[in-house]
Amino acid sequence: MTKEEDVLEIQEKIVLTFDICSSTLILEDLHGSENLKAWRDFLIWIKRYLVKKSKEIRFDLYKFTGDGWILVFNTDRDGSDVVDFAKTFCNAFKKRFDSQISGLLESIPEVYGINFGMDRGKLVRVRMRNRDEFIGRPLNVACRLQSAIRDHDKNPQYKLLMPKRLHTAMNDDLSSYKFVEVKRTLRNVAGDKDFQCMKLRLLKRLKE
Repeated sequence: MTKEEDVLEIQEKIVLTFDICSSTLILEDLHGSENLKAWRDFLIWIKRYLVKKSKEIRFDLYKFTGDGWILVFNTDRDGSDVVDFAKTFCNAFKKRFDSQISGLLESIPEVYGINFGMDRGKLVRVRMRNRDEFIGRPLNVACRLQSAIRDHDKNPQYKLLMPKRLHTAMNDDLSSYKFVEVKRTLRNVAGDKDFQCMKLRLLKRLKE
């Protein structure tokens, strides 16, 4: 466990967080039809998928949030590596959801899928209960961005939101992607003022 007298350990990381859209509605529907096992098995599949990919492109499954995960990448990864992963994951998620979950639902939500928030910056590493924990603004911003995608967007699924400053810094890596500039208000970030963001649609057949 980290002690007060220990040297402060700061690490530069890329944070990617994602959430399953309409997970509460889906869970309630499956509960009503006694198909909760299918949802449990779906989450297990996601975890296994992430573990497999984490070994291929080297990232940490930092934390399960109940209906998503926070993933932490080292900054030796190009921005395109992270976005490519998100895009590949979207396709795999949709294929699995359509084959394993959709047919069990009495009512399919208008919005279902996953969406992402992404940021990069310095995190403080602390050791608690035999595991690494991180503290820092990039975690907060990535989570707020992921949640803010749905603001002013009727089709938030399969999209990614990042700060404009990060997109500018990664411009060479991300030049092949068509981002759209948007503004969002992030709770307790930037004084609750408009926050400049860049949004990317990860599956082409969806609306902006």
